[in-house]
Amino acid sequence: MKTNSLISAFRQPAVWVCAGFCSLATLLGAAEKKAVQPENHIDISVGSASLDGSQPAFQKALQTDKSSYGIEDLFVTKALNDTTALTLRGQARGGSNDFLFDLKITKDDVGYLKLGYKGYRVWFNGLGGYYPPTGYFRQLYDEDLHMDRGNLWFEAAYTPEDQVNFILRYDLFTRRGKKDSTSWGDTSFGRYILPSFHKIDETRHQVTATLSQKQSDDNWELGVRYDKGDYSNSRNERRRAGDAGSDRYLTQKAGRDYDLFQIRGSYVNTFNEKLMVTTAVANTKIDSTISGTRIYGPDYDPVFDPAVANRQYHDEGFYGLHGDTQMKQTIGTISALYQPDENWFIVPSFRMENIDWDNQADFAETAVQANKSTSIAELASNSQKSWMDFSETIEARYKGIKDVVVNFKAEWVHATGDLTEKEIDEPGTPAAAVTIDRDTEFKRNSQKYSATANWYLSPGTTLAVQYYYKGRQNDYKSPRDSTAAVTAAGLPSGDRYPANIANQDFETNDFNVRLSLKASSAVRLVTRYDYQKSRIRTQDIGGSFGQSANMTSHIIAETVSVNPLNRWYLQGTVNYVWDQLTTPATQLTGAALNRVRNSDANYLNFTVGSGYVVDENTDLYVDYSFYNAFNDFSDNSDYSVAYGTKAKSHMVGVTWFRQIDSRTALTLRYAYAKNTDSAIGNLADYEAHMIYGKIQYRF
Repeated sequence: MKTNSLISAFRQPAVWVCAGFCSLATLLGAAEKKAVQPENHIDISVGSASLDGSQPAFQKALQTDKSSYGIEDLFVTKALNDTTALTLRGQARGGSNDFLFDLKITKDDVGYLKLGYKGYRVWFNGLGGYYPPTGYFRQLYDEDLHMDRGNLWFEAAYTPEDQVNFILRYDLFTRRGKKDSTSWGDTSFGRYILPSFHKIDETRHQVTATLSQKQSDDNWELGVRYDKGDYSNSRNERRRAGDAGSDRYLTQKAGRDYDLFQIRGSYVNTFNEKLMVTTAVANTKIDSTISGTRIYGPDYDPVFDPAVANRQYHDEGFYGLHGDTQMKQTIGTISALYQPDENWFIVPSFRMENIDWDNQADFAETAVQANKSTSIAELASNSQKSWMDFSETIEARYKGIKDVVVNFKAEWVHATGDLTEKEIDEPGTPAAAVTIDRDTEFKRNSQKYSATANWYLSPGTTLAVQYYYKGRQNDYKSPRDSTAAVTAAGLPSGDRYPANIANQDFETNDFNVRLSLKASSAVRLVTRYDYQKSRIRTQDIGGSFGQSANMTSHIIAETVSVNPLNRWYLQGTVNYVWDQLTTPATQLTGAALNRVRNSDANYLNFTVGSGYVVDENTDLYVDYSFYNAFNDFSDNSDYSVAYGTKAKSHMVGVTWFRQIDSRTALTLRYAYAKNTDSAIGNLADYEAHMIYGKIQYRF
């Protein structure tokens, strides 16, 4: 990208400029010492890493580039006159691409103006899969992927006290770049491990306006919002790379232009010291135009060619997609805060939501047949969906027991909806035929109960216990379904997916306990244990209920804080997580034995930090962190893709801080980081030595 080239061209000069500014700031600070530090300041920093190993893995894990430099923090505040003040926050760091300009001008009893921009970069690793039996992997492109996100804004507000306030704001949001995808391409030996990536190009304009007023007994607010978005994204995948006769590229594009308009209002009324009622309503409408293609070709982003080289049986795609969607949503809520006496707080609430969708699209479907010919069929589809959701909630807090506070919350949700779907082959021609004509009715009922008790045993020592239960039942019926035809034996003759599910139930039980203990004036401990068990049960049409998944999690966390001396502190935290997901497929025998295994996420995370006050102007900090995933890797490469991790990472750092004078402070840091993961052939391993320096000058 041109931006990267520009930054690289000025990298060395920028380092010298920053170093010169640091030296000048030090001299200026030494020339004039004051007892009170000024509030305004500028922080200039330079950082660099000596890296051995995978740079994309390093950047993704630490979310930083190998080098960064520039203004890390700028804060300026200035009184323009007796009633007007200016505040400026800024940041400009090359390498890491962090930029901030935030200007605010405030006038007492009138309002304020804001103008700003924030940009930052998010890193991704484009590494694909790994085949342990042979050590096979393929690097198909530069795996150093990143996404640049930006937000430009302007805001004006009229906010006099005890009068109607008005706020107008404009935002421009952008997201551009590349990120990795888990939808991998296949190899000649049947394993889907070839890396793929997303290209993202998104722009969104947002305008909001708000009227509000706060009074002694009531508050009200009215607001409108308008969004206009333009999304143009794609997923890029390569299949059978290097395999003569079947190596090909797949690009699937998804475009969306949309307009959103929302109007909302809320009202808070305090009837008396015991009762306050809040109501709110919002109405939203979204109109979207969608487009897209899914095309195979000799490179990424190809033009459709029915006779493209290396096409394979079942290469299915589409082009010329054009469609429109409309969504209307209305939400209304009402809640109350009732305090009958000093020991009880009761909050009942009710929420209603109604959503209606109307969608239509047409496109040309392409499919490669067994004889390598490509068929093209014109298709049209439309669907309508409606959804009505009612929920009731009640919360209560009681503190009438000495040193004990009890909280309880219950929530019930009842929702009903209807989905109508229709697909037409060759619309507008004599061959037109309805291939899907389905009407699905669905219901959802859920409930959640939670209870928490906090016991204040002594000053600094608290015991908290919490339990919650969450359950949801989904029921589906299809009174009209063209795919429901059966054979003479009474078996379905077609593929009814996704209308094959009749019922699906979700259930979660969670228990956690937390002890905060002040062992002595110098030692504090916080211990927490969480246990969670979730279950999913599914019933297909014509079948019986069966377990789909079962997940069990144990989490143990311990934090210890020690102050052996007034000038020395030590804090350590350890988290142990044992998490396992099982499905009925793990119990299959015979030819299906071990085809599917349990999915585990077990790890240990440990951090420790210590600070020591060397003298009145000097502090020293030392920190260490350790992460280890264990028993997570499942080498199922004989049947499918090996999954899981054996990642292990360390990081240790030393930070030295020196207050040179009342205006100038210097920070120096050295850190060492190492990561290994043999489960992916050590392809994401790295070892890095990092140095960092920052000087702060107050003015």
